[in-house]
Amino acid sequence: MVAAVCTEKVSHASTPRAVTMTDAERNSVVRAILGDADTALKPFPDGIRRVVFERHDRFVRPLIEAHWPESLKDRAGQKLRFLTCNLYATAPYTVLFSAPNPPWPVALSRVLGGGLRLGPAVLSSLAGLTARAVGTILPESTERRILVTAAFIATIDHVYDHCFDGVDPVERGRRMHGLLDGTWTPTDDTAYAGAFRLVRALHDAMAEGIVADDDRAQLARALTTLREYIDAEVNAMTGVPDPTGRAWRMAGVRGTIDGLVFPVWRFCGEAARQWMYDVSLFVQVLDDFLDAAKDAKEIRPTPVLSGAWDEVTLRDVWQRTLDGLVGLAEDSGITDSNWLRLVQETYRMMAIETAEAMGVGPAG
Repeated sequence: MVAAVCTEKVSHASTPRAVTMTDAERNSVVRAILGDADTALKPFPDGIRRVVFERHDRFVRPLIEAHWPESLKDRAGQKLRFLTCNLYATAPYTVLFSAPNPPWPVALSRVLGGGLRLGPAVLSSLAGLTARAVGTILPESTERRILVTAAFIATIDHVYDHCFDGVDPVERGRRMHGLLDGTWTPTDDTAYAGAFRLVRALHDAMAEGIVADDDRAQLARALTTLREYIDAEVNAMTGVPDPTGRAWRMAGVRGTIDGLVFPVWRFCGEAARQWMYDVSLFVQVLDDFLDAAKDAKEIRPTPVLSGAWDEVTLRDVWQRTLDGLVGLAEDSGITDSNWLRLVQETYRMMAIETAEAMGVGPAG
């Protein structure tokens, strides 16, 4: 699967360069790799954002209010809303614009944009309106699954990292598996009980209303890779060596994407899943690169600390995602160069926004 296309090299340097860099130096590397955003193309990502935030308030916020309302006033709640809306939920909507079987408003926009030879800036405005139209014509069940799945991914990762203070790694894994299969339920005196209950509520909401066997199979696939992520976290925290040298990161890369593809798999196909694996990998490499100095003080190893990933890896995976998105669009029948530039530069803009949220400031 994704591991087959990874080309990360292993370095045997005792202290990885990323650890010896200052924050400013690491940020400068990231800015140089990502390049500059074309702000004239903002209408497209802005259109997607408006849809996503509206759907979040409709489908996710009521679950938060019911199970973990205190988070709405905390930094944790702000973080989860950002991850859900700005990072995870935007991915399924964005990939629809390069998909082989897109919703009809996207197909119409492609024909109009290419036929009229619209420039990228005008195309961006058209795509922004199209994003709103897609949000209108998609079945409510599909949109609900996009948002609750994105929130589930953001929340379970936060819970695993921040809601198990003092709990043994093996016991963490047991409770997380139990939370998902219904064999462990937090009591009122359990620390962060509301966070755990929200995870379970989002888990149930993902499956709500599924009747088709193929949709059920896609959800099962996503939950299977999620369980592999839980086991990988236990392995990482207990010091089990990862034979790939990537410190058990790849289970999280796959689990995130299998979850995000699940609501829109009928539109996207397997090629989109493979591209999104690379995007998830890029975000993970970026995160580990930026946190290298901080992670060096922690017990858990990372691929950057082991030398398996470095700034060359970051540059290579980034370029693979840029090229892969164009390839995905071309394989879906898109030939208009302006549309290809639009989807590529929109992705760049969103990646820069993600990096800035991780602490990378603008140049200068």
